[in-house]
Amino acid sequence: MIKLSVARRYARGLFAVGERDGRFKEYLDQLDLFLQVVDKGPKIERALMLPLLEMGKRKELLSDIIKALAMMPAPSALLYLLIERNRMNYLPSILNAYEEMADEKEGLVKGVGYSAYPVTDNVKAQIEEALGVRLGKRVQLEMREDKSLIGGIKVMVGGLRIDGSVRRQLELLNESMMKE
Repeated sequence: MIKLSVARRYARGLFAVGERDGRFKEYLDQLDLFLQVVDKGPKIERALMLPLLEMGKRKELLSDIIKALAMMPAPSALLYLLIERNRMNYLPSILNAYEEMADEKEGLVKGVGYSAYPVTDNVKAQIEEALGVRLGKRVQLEMREDKSLIGGIKVMVGGLRIDGSVRRQLELLNESMMKE
């Protein structure tokens, strides 16, 4: 819980700078790219994330990566701050919090939809549109298969959970029959 709170503070700081200079989306892309590079090299990740290596060498490694990726000053400054405070392991949480802020700024909300069978792009677009009207935002769903549903669809977007699965409908029918 504390880690998430700290991550949000770092994300808010960088996002405020990005909003001011109109580059918040570019900062998100750069942090994401940096994390992808670090994730692909387990030795690099350990060197940056764990404070086993002396600070000078970690900063030098970070500097090399920043130069290779041609990162902008604001995201670079955040990375240096994280390494100095031994909080590089917060970066995935910071990226998630930052992405939520960027999506909110653009009026976008992301969610997950579950169906028993693959859903066509057309059906997915219809579901996103209907949810968008209900929420007053653009909705982007990641669809997943869940064979336990029998049929229908279950959607989780933001704090909203809509269960239109056949299983849930049968449960509601059973509950209403038990009450009678």
